Amino acid sequence: MSQRAWVEINLANLLENARTVQAAAGGISLLPMVKANAYGLGVLEAVGALEAVDPWGYGVATVPEGLELRAAGIARPILVFTPPVPDQLDVYRQSSLTAVLDDPTVAGGWTLPYHVEIDTGMGRCGVRWSDTDALRACAGAHLEGAFTHFYAADTNPAATAEQEERFRTAAAQFPTRPRLLHAANSAGAWRMHDRLDLCRPGIFLYGGKAGDGLADPLPVVSVRAAVVSVRTLEPGDTVSYGAEWRAPHVTRVATLAIGYADGVLRAGQGRAHVLLSGARYPVVGRVTMDFIMADVGVDTPVRVGDVATVIGTSGPEAITIDDVAEWAGTISYEVIARLGPRLVRRYVT
Repeated sequence: MSQRAWVEINLANLLENARTVQAAAGGISLLPMVKANAYGLGVLEAVGALEAVDPWGYGVATVPEGLELRAAGIARPILVFTPPVPDQLDVYRQSSLTAVLDDPTVAGGWTLPYHVEIDTGMGRCGVRWSDTDALRACAGAHLEGAFTHFYAADTNPAATAEQEERFRTAAAQFPTRPRLLHAANSAGAWRMHDRLDLCRPGIFLYGGKAGDGLADPLPVVSVRAAVVSVRTLEPGDTVSYGAEWRAPHVTRVATLAIGYADGVLRAGQGRAHVLLSGARYPVVGRVTMDFIMADVGVDTPVRVGDVATVIGTSGPEAITIDDVAEWAGTISYEVIARLGPRLVRRYVT
């Protein structure tokens, strides 16, 4: 075994998830969100798979992320969602990046295609939906698109409907309709009443649920780790820092070569499980930087050199990124975005 721990990324399933969300959005063009290295999974590999759906372009958070795609030969539009400052115009021009603007002063001097963000309730960036003067002032000669961002499409359809109505009201304030209007994130592909021109899927592409009652994505991410030690414990023996877990009876504990430096969330302690040979075992003791431990019992065939599944399937059992998020009291986005650089990425097509 050449690696202590690794991530397997199923690009075929990622592509199929893109097709599923596109169908839910009525077949409109996609603007896949590939920011943060495609949520930690490898942006160039993800984009290579997504090219098969002929997306309009790709969404990133920062200029360097856009430059990485340009350097790799991606010619489609790249929309950078962090608003720029005026002195960044040259770098946008040199690399044909498309800006997101929310400042009428910047929009007035921007001589490249841009999209205006409209704040309909997210309260983060964007022109306030009811600020008619600012909206009209942002409608320069190079305005290509306008969009909003749903804050609870996964959990609150009523709030999403309200934001959708606010967006329609705001977009109507432009002297002419921008060529591209977009609002649907992964959940919005199912929740929205109007399909608009583009859909911006994110987490669903990478195997995370978009919301209760919506389609389940195919799994994309699997995390595996080698068993590097198996030891027998007597009743009362302790495991890991702080001696927070004691063996209630004679048992065996397997040590896996993966820890919080690799993205295993400490907040899942006491709830997390791993899979070995198709069976589920509880993680015990504190998660450490390089290791986690699992109580595998006395009558199992677990031995050094076995491969444990931290996320993914093993026999009839499965652990999803949403399961891990629930154990840790977080969201699936964080689970995959925090997978560390020590984990080798292996791609399955």
